[in-house]
Amino acid sequence: MSKQNCDMIRDLLPLYADSVCSEESKKAVTAHLSECEECRAMLNKLNQKVAVAAEKDISAIKKIKKRIRLGKVAAITAAVILLAGGLFGGYIWAVTDCSMDYEKYNLAESLHVEEDSEGTLWLCMEGNASALSCYVFPTISDTDGGHMGYENQTFNKEKKAGFGVTLKMFRIAKLVPWQMSSYEQRIKVRSDLDYVFYYDDATNTEYVLWGEKPA
Repeated sequence: MSKQNCDMIRDLLPLYADSVCSEESKKAVTAHLSECEECRAMLNKLNQKVAVAAEKDISAIKKIKKRIRLGKVAAITAAVILLAGGLFGGYIWAVTDCSMDYEKYNLAESLHVEEDSEGTLWLCMEGNASALSCYVFPTISDTDGGHMGYENQTFNKEKKAGFGVTLKMFRIAKLVPWQMSSYEQRIKVRSDLDYVFYYDDATNTEYVLWGEKPA
């Protein structure tokens, strides 16, 4: 089993364990786990880490639960309104996801990368990035401009260059007249790559958040 292939799969394991990765990533991880005992062991360890000792983390979990409850209330309310008006097609549109536009939602102010005292890099999400996104789609770029996880792109794992994310949001969020409360979310990123970026897959545009993109 290729170590480089294992590295990419292990980047996706936390999101896979939480069932928040895309269908394409889920299929790739599942296929790899069927062949790789080491990665299966790592997934088992992730699933066993259920204890949260820090008070700060407990507070964050409570906020996440509150946000989920608010999201369910908003979704139920929207479904009732749409179904009452006979707009079933509109309901289907509302609950599907779309990529967040980096410039429209001013993600430059709510996404940044921090390095802790141990040299670990963290992608920090707050503001619109935290309040409006429903899940994170991770990717790795290559020096030829390809991105891992996209069926319409060719990705060369021998030329890995940067780690990126695309934030997904429910389409109905565009119609909600209020803003949900936000909180900081942190995602561990790889430090062995040249840069970290936000990827707008609708326009095939990278916005560098940390490091420098190879020429």
